[in-house]
Amino acid sequence: MQHNGEPWPEVIVGTVSRKVHKAISLAAVILLAFVTSARGAGIELYPTDSGTAGAGQAAIAEDASTAASNPAGMTLLDRSQLLTAPGVLLPSTNFDVAPETTTSGGGGGNAGVFFPLGSFFYVHKLSERVRLGVAVFSDYGLGGDYGKTWVGRHYITEASLITGKVNPTIAYDVNNWLSVGTGFSFGVGRFTFQSKINNVRPGVPDGGLAMESWDEAFGAKVGILLRPISKLRIGLTYQSPEDYKFGFRPHVTGLGPVASRIRQRLGGVKINVPLTEPQQVMASAVYDVLPSWSLMGNVGWQNWTQFGEFPVGISGKNQRTLTANLHFSNTCQIAIGQQLRIGEKWLWSAGFAYDSSPVSRANRNPVLPLDRQLRYGTGIQYEINRDLTAGATWELMDAGPGPYSNTRGRGPLAETLQGHYSTNLLNFAALNVIWKF
Repeated sequence: MQHNGEPWPEVIVGTVSRKVHKAISLAAVILLAFVTSARGAGIELYPTDSGTAGAGQAAIAEDASTAASNPAGMTLLDRSQLLTAPGVLLPSTNFDVAPETTTSGGGGGNAGVFFPLGSFFYVHKLSERVRLGVAVFSDYGLGGDYGKTWVGRHYITEASLITGKVNPTIAYDVNNWLSVGTGFSFGVGRFTFQSKINNVRPGVPDGGLAMESWDEAFGAKVGILLRPISKLRIGLTYQSPEDYKFGFRPHVTGLGPVASRIRQRLGGVKINVPLTEPQQVMASAVYDVLPSWSLMGNVGWQNWTQFGEFPVGISGKNQRTLTANLHFSNTCQIAIGQQLRIGEKWLWSAGFAYDSSPVSRANRNPVLPLDRQLRYGTGIQYEINRDLTAGATWELMDAGPGPYSNTRGRGPLAETLQGHYSTNLLNFAALNVIWKF
């Protein structure tokens, strides 16, 4: 409809308001970011991993990091032990724009942001059968910055999620073939999100939407470790879901004369987004083929369907709840790895893992361009003396091409975004020092 040659303001304001609410829903997806603990699917890394790409993580139990990956494994440590592992996350994410895209702008360059990471694990030998442990680590850590002029700026321009977790645990050695362990976790997260708002009129630059929130979450983990024969270890773990309840007060800036009416509608509004870190089940095995060579593997499952559907509460003058459905699917993982002892001092590890994609091409979005993931890892450790060991690990995750196509909006706000990620890689590198006493 036209009014004196111009679109009706209320039509545009209503359409822009819907875009703002959709941007808010998309912002929620960032919580799926890069996990850096011993978990299996989605888009996760493993700081507790010695270089096997996570293979065997619930059964290796070779150092204090088992306090996080499988607390039952702490019973295999013959002495109290401290492990610290500083690291970095180096993502490389480049979006190639397809000709069908209707929004002006470029590909955004490398949207990956350097992230420092760190972890601390301690296991105390309380008695011959009982071990106490604590793990302190960065559970999630991801930053993305596409810039203000990329073609998908009305979805996202910049976002980050930084979390930390404390995980106390206890383990009991039931007999010579069975150990059990459990623990709970307390995590704190900071989530920020920015995107642009289309001001519709030619020559009027985009407005901006910004949100920030802190929250905490609790969870639990249980594990068992079986040793049916001396050469074989089998680990089983269950991780409970962990619920974050982020609350945002949207900050809108730079709106044009028509879209500025959105500010009145958002005045005093708070967006409540509960997000669930999925529950998971994992089974791992380690087999000592030779005294100096071991093979290991994993199978795992994660409940991303639960994460993908959640209520979005909007409180202000009127209270209402919208249901966001990202159409996520549950995922599975398989992994294989090996460890080879070279002489008496050196231990070399290597591994490969495959994680299925939690989202189909039709439901993919540029806030989190998930595809299947291939992970390659390697690591080396050197035993300095009986009490001290030092090492380094590296892992590469290929997150896939992430082809994307979406048309949204109507009238003057209709736009199409198409393309794929020519580079969608994450490098994770870490040093580790183990002190036994």
